[in-house]
This record gives sequence, structure tokens and C-alpha cells, in this order.
Amino acid sequence: MEMLFGGLTASLMLGLSFGASACLISCMPTLGVAAMTQQGSSSSIGLAWRFNSGRWLGYSLLGLISGGVGVKITDGLNSQHAGWVLGGLLMLAGLLLWRRSKISACGKHGKKQDDVFRGSIFGMGLGMSLTPCIPLAGVCVAAAASGSMWAGWLLGAAFGLGAVLPAQLLLGYGLNSAGAQFRAQLTRKAPQISRLGGTILLITGAGVMSGLIRL
Repeated sequence: MEMLFGGLTASLMLGLSFGASACLISCMPTLGVAAMTQQGSSSSIGLAWRFNSGRWLGYSLLGLISGGVGVKITDGLNSQHAGWVLGGLLMLAGLLLWRRSKISACGKHGKKQDDVFRGSIFGMGLGMSLTPCIPLAGVCVAAAASGSMWAGWLLGAAFGLGAVLPAQLLLGYGLNSAGAQFRAQLTRKAPQISRLGGTILLITGAGVMSGLIRL
């Protein structure tokens, strides 16, 4: 039990250090751009929660599988395939932002478009968690060594919690507070902002799919 507690603490701290550095930078052209296109504080914070929930779920599942099979599951992850998935979801979100700028957000059709966009954001977070990195590989090694799905899940969940906290605080709540006045001044420019955000996501997604950009 003491070893598991020590492993959970180490995983959490590793996640925090990773989440506050390289991972935070990777989230800026994805979550940061998408959050700035939202109108209202609740929608941008909720968007950040969906994105980070997808990331947390992915890290937890990788820990669980590693613990269950006794093998570092990240060895089986193909970074190119992960890039295709993540890039495709980024481009889908970009296209949805472009489409939303052309239609009314009112009524059943607008609500359906928003639901699909929110789902793509969750998928973006999940896809990002499947991108191999050294800190995640270390957690999966510890999970595999535990030989337990339960312990592996806990290690992955602890790492995921640490990794998503900085992005949620800084890009969710922090960016929302900083962008509230910005959004209020540019409410009439909402379609243009959606198109700009969509363009950035499309370019980023194409770069990730082609391997020119690594998140």
C-alpha cells in the first residue's frame, strides 16, 4: 500500500510538471483557440472541461490496460496513427466552427451543430492523450510493473489529473476571465472569430496529420 501511495504521488507530480510545461504549450493551439471562440463564460469553461475530461480518460485507460496486460502499452502506440486521429478531429472542429459562423445558433439545427462540436472537443482531448511521450511512458512502465488493472488505472488517473489541472486552470478559467472583456467587445464579430478559430484549427490539424506539427 505504501508503494502504491508513493507511486500515485510520483505520478501526480509527474503529471503536474508535464501539464504545466510541454503539455500546456500543446494545448494552446487547440483548447485555447476553441475556448476563445465561445460566447459566455459557462460555454468556454465547459469546453475546457470536455477537452480535459477526454485527456484524463485516455491517460487512465492507458494505465489500466498497461496494468492489466503487464506491458507498457505505449510501445504499441503509433505516433503517426495518433497524429492522424488527432489531426482529423482538429480539422473536424475547425470545419464545425466555420459552419457555425454561417448558421444561426438558435433552434434545433444550431443545437445539433453545437453538440457535434462539443463531442469533437472531447475527442480531441482523448486523441491528444494517445500521443506517446516520455512522462506517459514512465507511468505505463510503473502500471505494467504493478501487474494490476486497478493499480494501473490509479496511476494513469493520478498522472492524468496532474496533467489536466494546469490546462483547466490557465486555459479554462484563466483564459475565460482574460477573454471575457475581449468577447464582450467583439460580440458582433462572433462569426469572424469563429472563422478565424476554425482556420487555425484546420491548419493545425493538417500539420498534425502530415507530421509537420507535433502536439
